[in-house]
Amino acid sequence: MKALATSRTCQIVEALRDSDEKRVVLKTLRKDFRDDKEQITQLKHEYTVGKGMKHPSVIRTLDFITENEIPCVVLECFSPLSLRQAIREQFEETLFLVPQVVRQTAEGLLYFHQQGWLHRDVKPDNFLVDSKGNIKLIDFSIAQKPKGTFSRLLGGKGKVQGTRSYMPPEQIRGETVDQRSDIYSLGCSLFELVTGRLPFTATSSDQLLQKHLKTTVPAAKSANDNVTKPFSDLVERMMAKKKQNRPNNLHDFLNEYKKVKVFHVQPRRVEQSSRSAEETDPE
Repeated sequence: MKALATSRTCQIVEALRDSDEKRVVLKTLRKDFRDDKEQITQLKHEYTVGKGMKHPSVIRTLDFITENEIPCVVLECFSPLSLRQAIREQFEETLFLVPQVVRQTAEGLLYFHQQGWLHRDVKPDNFLVDSKGNIKLIDFSIAQKPKGTFSRLLGGKGKVQGTRSYMPPEQIRGETVDQRSDIYSLGCSLFELVTGRLPFTATSSDQLLQKHLKTTVPAAKSANDNVTKPFSDLVERMMAKKKQNRPNNLHDFLNEYKKVKVFHVQPRRVEQSSRSAEETDPE
């Protein structure tokens, strides 16, 4: 097995499947969490959400197995590079791929919504990207079905989950989320994609959340003057504080996106470059 990535609770390894010797990826719990019922439930939930998904921009979820008494989700083998890594470590190279990446992230997430799920943790970490700009949406561990009108009438606040740097105001408040909540998070991700920086940064988690709640949305064209005003305005609208001011769905977003250029001058492919993260990202 080959280790690919590690998070706080999980590890990702590449392996050969015994039945056909095909390369697959195993998502397993780290040693300290293998007896954690909540984490095991989340892993099973990720399989439940992903097992029926068939879209080129969504990772294929192949199986749920127990290997040496360790629960594992079996995924298709794709590039191990996350979009966040590409932005932070290969920013100049990634700019060349941006128009395709924007389209594929939106198409993958649109398909996810069409299957009846909200992702609730859209961020560059949760998109894998290869050298050609092909994208795969990953990590469905906190995905949920949209709550209907009856649920909203009952009131009450849900458990706040997600990543602070990309979290929409309604998710921060523990209110009902819908497709437009994922659109906000995608807007934050696209801002970072074209500028190399987060839309909001802060010295503490609470301060960061307050910025998402109250601070005026920055313009991507101010952080990168090669970004066109129409695209900058579209991303800014995705990040509107009120859901009703965002695109209604990703189908509408894609229709608008087809009519705009991302850059005044399309960046050229760069062979080698590097960029260090300059901003903190309290999560």
